[in-house]
This record gives sequence, C-alpha cells and structure tokens, in this order.
Amino acid sequence: MTEVSIEGLTKVFGRSRAVDKISLRIADGEFISLLGPSGCGKTTTLKMIAGFEAVSDGAIRFDGSDVVNVPAEKRDIGMVFQNYALFPHMTVEQNLAFGLEMRKVARPEMQTRIAKVLDMVQLAGYAERYPSQLSGGQQQRVALARALVIEPKILLLDEPLANLDAKLREEMRVFIRDLQRRVGITTVYVTHDQAEAMTMSDRVVVMFGGRIAQLGAPADIYQKPETLEVAQFVGQVNLIQGKVTGVEAGQARIATVFGAVAVPDRGIARPGMAATLALRPEALDFASAGEPGAAGRVIARYYSGSLVDYRVALSSGEVLHVQTFPNVRHSEDDEVTVRAPADAFWLIGAST
Repeated sequence: MTEVSIEGLTKVFGRSRAVDKISLRIADGEFISLLGPSGCGKTTTLKMIAGFEAVSDGAIRFDGSDVVNVPAEKRDIGMVFQNYALFPHMTVEQNLAFGLEMRKVARPEMQTRIAKVLDMVQLAGYAERYPSQLSGGQQQRVALARALVIEPKILLLDEPLANLDAKLREEMRVFIRDLQRRVGITTVYVTHDQAEAMTMSDRVVVMFGGRIAQLGAPADIYQKPETLEVAQFVGQVNLIQGKVTGVEAGQARIATVFGAVAVPDRGIARPGMAATLALRPEALDFASAGEPGAAGRVIARYYSGSLVDYRVALSSGEVLHVQTFPNVRHSEDDEVTVRAPADAFWLIGAST
C-alpha cells in the first residue's frame, strides 16, 4: 500500500486561506479522519490529496514521490463521495466496470475483480440491479466497491454517511472500518461527525480555520484535548474553573468545587494562576449520603434510552452536565452531591 506525506500544504482562495500550511504523515494502511466544523478546510485538503483541487503551496507525497503536479486520474486513488455519484442508467456491474474499462483491464480479469469486490461488500447477486433498486446503504456499498475494484493505492471518503439515517450510519461505520482493515488500504476519511471519527479511525486530525488543532488517537483527542476549542467540539464537556495552588513533579494541584485535584500540569500551570479543567459528563456520578463531592440541585433531566442526562446547578453557580445509566434515578429539584474520580480532570489552560 502507500504512505502519504503532506508538507506545508496550503490552499488560498482570493484573500482567504482555506488550508494553512498543514503537515501530516499517514502511515501505510492507516485510517485517518479529518474532523472539524464546516469551513475548516478538511474537504479542501481531501480534494488536494485527490488532485481535484490545485495546491497553492506545499507538497503531497505518495511513498516519497511528490504528486502535486500529477493529474487526478493518474494518482491511483479511489474516491467515495457524499452523494455516492453512481451512474443511474447503469447496473451495479456496469458502474463497477466503468473504472476498469478506463484502465483497459481485460474482460476476464474485470469479471473476476467485480465478483470479488461485490462479495467483499456483501452484494453478490446484485450485479444486474440499478441504483434506483437499491437502499441507501446498498448504494453506499456499491460506491465503496467501485472505489476498491480499481485496486487503488489510497482510499478517500468525503462524508460518505451523511445521507443515511442514524441506525444505518452506525452499521456502516462498522462495515467500512472492518472492510478497510481486511483490505489494508491507506484511508483518509472526512467527517464533521465526532462519533464516526472516534469509532473508525486509527488517528483523528481535528481542524479549525484551515489548521490542525490536534492530531492523535481517538482516546487522546477525547480524554486529553489540547485546547478549549477541541474540548468543546469533540463530545460534551464540563469546564471547571479553579486556582492553581502548587506545582510539583509534573503535577498541578488545583482548588475546585470538587475540592483539591491533581492533574498533569503540561508545562502551563503556575501557583496562583486561574485554571480551566475539562471534565466529561460520563465521568461524573451521584455520591451517596456523606460522601464528598460538589453539592447542587437537579434542574433538568433528559431520558434518551441507554443514558440519562442531568443538569445540576451547584451552589457556586456552575451548572454541571452529568450523564448516567437509567438505573440511577433523580428528579428535578432533588438535592444531590456530584462526585468525580481524581483522574477524570484534564487541564485545558491556565492564566494569570
């Protein structure tokens, strides 16, 4: 397969920098997601990798070879679009054959490849159907098959699940990730859906304003956000204010409404500074009578099936988002104490 290296990649539209000097290395066989809000530059980055968008500056290398000036059709990439882009007047087999015919693949090999990839995406027996005769999920699998049948070096996917309903999206996340692992192809996936990025990726690239805000494994992006912007964009978060009371051996001691907590200081904390800590809702729980924690009152309760979301107003004026299983029952106006494990806090920033 193929390693992709991006060096100082930039795209300028007029006076606007859609992508601003980003650098990234994607390992052979790795699944990387570009995650961010609309307008952050993730799709523009994907289009430049594909060759559909001209590069203003920087380099894109496939296995060390710069492809910036290589036409899209010669980059040996497979592309899956949000709208599937299937030819409605062609059967599934004809849709898959199109790219092979363009590459002048011999008919016997073409038939072998098509049969193999249809089996791979669990659509054996659908070769003679037209796209209008398929469900959304089946059309998406045809689009995947069409991208894979040409045996590309790299697979690129631009928000491919956006048009599917919630249940089907969940199923397709698992399907695509499992398929990618079996094929072993280097994959770049664009999405604004955090659950997709977390579920499917080896690493996640969080982008804002054309730049990479954080790059890392899904667990690190979620549990150890490097900036306030990342913490607020990825999942739901409580922002706890406190004061640094000491720093020793790489740990910052911070006074909070939960009492004194110790967190990795990340080289930014100094005694006397105001500190902002991230605390995920699912890390919180309700304490039993007499246990330490932050005292407050339930002001809202939202049942969502597998989870219950609470809003708890603390005496300090802060409102906590607490997420528990349905067997934990509290009603609005209940007086409660919220507890958090010591390792659930993460230092986002500190300032004088």
